[in-house]
Amino acid sequence: MLSSGQTPVIDFHVHVYPDALAPRVLASFLKYPIKAYSDGTANGWLTCMDDCGVETSVLLSVPTRPAQVEPANRFLAQFLDNSRLIPFAGVHPECDDAVGIIRQAAEQGFSGIKLHPLMQHFKPQERRMFPLYDAAIAEGLVVVFHAGAGMDYDDIRGSKQDFDELFERYDYDRFVVAHLGGRPDFQAFPAFKDGWPGYLDLAFSLGLMPDDYLVNLVRSFGVDRVLFGTDGPWHGLAEDLASVLSVGFSDEELRAMLYGNAARLLGLAPCGCRS
Repeated sequence: MLSSGQTPVIDFHVHVYPDALAPRVLASFLKYPIKAYSDGTANGWLTCMDDCGVETSVLLSVPTRPAQVEPANRFLAQFLDNSRLIPFAGVHPECDDAVGIIRQAAEQGFSGIKLHPLMQHFKPQERRMFPLYDAAIAEGLVVVFHAGAGMDYDDIRGSKQDFDELFERYDYDRFVVAHLGGRPDFQAFPAFKDGWPGYLDLAFSLGLMPDDYLVNLVRSFGVDRVLFGTDGPWHGLAEDLASVLSVGFSDEELRAMLYGNAARLLGLAPCGCRS
């Protein structure tokens, strides 16, 4: 069986916060039945990566108000030249010039953006979102969507039906739908049919279903379009690596999910795997 030391690993779904803000963010989440696996800072996550031998992490931002976008992106921009951390810009649909923010992010060198239907109060298929998607597509950016359930939210904005409707209009192969396409109750994951473009990630999904169910779900979507991700610091890197390595994927499938698929999407060097 493949071990994490035999292939590079990209964690495609990580959150870090400014050092001064991280303790407050962690405290706000820890009132839920959730655990933090780092101190929420970039250096704290780099320590987790070092402990697990992980090459690279993609940093995602979720500004919940328009006023948070500029400081969040200013914080993330410091990692644009970091060899191990790849930041994605944040944008909020209610920003006065959301399209301009997306274009500026591309000019600065960001590889993608993150959108969160629940926390930013939109449905993926809403027409008001189309100019944001059009701008991101024109710039060739990766677009990561939160999907499914979330803490403190009764409604699901980002269900399988929502994305089905979005993808009837958009066939963009650089969309990433997080959390294995979402689930309404953190247990029931959607079945997939042909037609979704782009990728899924595994963030906050490992360990929540029987091994054979996970393997079949991933294979039904297409192993070459699934990305390893943790949702760190809210899932543990060591724990999720151990889980994905043990559930029954072949070595070839693991190399694709742990590194190859993300490297292709991000334009990184092909995997220099060791047998």
